[in-house]
Amino acid sequence: MSALNPSPLSAEDLAAVGGLLERPVVAVDVGCRDGVRESWRGLRPNALLVGFDADPEECARLNARAGDTTQERYEPVGLAAAEGEATLHVTADPQSSSLYPPDPRALRRYPELWRHEQRGTETISTTTLDTWARGADVAVIDALKVDVQGAELDVLRGAERCLGALRIVESEVEFQQLYEGQPLFTDVDRHLRERGFSLWRLREIHHCGLSLAGRAEPVFGVGDYVERTRLGGQIAWANAVYVREELTDSAADVAWETRARDACLASVFGFPELVELALSEAVAGAPEPIRTTLSEALASAHRRANLRRVDDLFRRAPAHARGFVQARLANRRD
Repeated sequence: MSALNPSPLSAEDLAAVGGLLERPVVAVDVGCRDGVRESWRGLRPNALLVGFDADPEECARLNARAGDTTQERYEPVGLAAAEGEATLHVTADPQSSSLYPPDPRALRRYPELWRHEQRGTETISTTTLDTWARGADVAVIDALKVDVQGAELDVLRGAERCLGALRIVESEVEFQQLYEGQPLFTDVDRHLRERGFSLWRLREIHHCGLSLAGRAEPVFGVGDYVERTRLGGQIAWANAVYVREELTDSAADVAWETRARDACLASVFGFPELVELALSEAVAGAPEPIRTTLSEALASAHRRANLRRVDDLFRRAPAHARGFVQARLANRRD
C-alpha cells in the first residue's frame, strides 16, 4: 500500500494519549501476510496487535520477527463466517489465494490476473473472529483490517459481536467479480452501514487493464494514474475505510476516554480531522490533569496539520511562486 498521511500525532503525543487509556488499543489484521501495517506499531506499547494468516510458516516467521508477542502476535488461523473446514484455492501468486475459486471470465478479460490462476487446493480449518476473541479473552477489538481476496464479508459475518464495539474497519472491496460467487463492494458496504458505520475513505483504487502492461508500466493502474496512460483499465478493487458514525459527530455522547482512543486510531490510519475532532471533545470532557495532556496533543496535532497544508500548497504552487516564497523565507531568516 502506498504511504498514508503522516501520522497527525507525533510519536511522543501518540504515546502520551495512549498512556491515558485504561486498557490497550486492540487492532486486528486479517490476511496479514508480511505483517501488520507499520503505522500500527506506533500504538505500542499501549496496544495489542494481532494478525491472522492461514499459513503457519508465515505466522511463525512473523512471530519470530515481532519478538514481544504480548504486544504483537500472529495466529495461523483461517477466519470465515463459521467454524469448520473450508477449501483454500491456491493461486500462482500465494497472496491471491482465496476461499473462493478464481473467476475464469475475469482471467480471460484481464491478462495480468494470471496471478489468480489456480494451482491447487488445500483444506483448512476455519473459525470466526468472535470465537477467537472469546477464547483469547479479548473483550473488545478497536480496529479491524480485512484483506482476504473476496472473503471479507464472510469474516465480517463471523464478527457480529466484535463489530458492536469496533471503531474503524478497513476492508478490501471488489467492484468486479474476480472470484466466483464472491460478495462485492455493495454487499460489504450495506453490511457495515446497517451496523452503524459510514464510509470515510476509498484508498488504493486498482484498475485491471484489457492488455498486458508494458515495460516500466504498473501492472495495475492505481488512482488517477489510469487517466494519464494508454492502459486505463476497469476499476477492480480498493481498500474501503469505514468509521463508527459517532467518530464524525462532535455532538455524540461519547466518554472522553473513548474520544482519546479514537484519536489514537484515527492517527495511525492517517485521518487528521478525525484526530482533531476526537481530541477537542476529549479535552472538553476530561478531568485535570488529564485535560492538560490532551490539550497539548491537540495543539501539536493542529500545528502538524497546518504544516502539512503549507507543504501541500507549496508543492502544488507554480515554480515561480515557490521561488518567491523561498526568497521571502530566506530574507526573514537573515
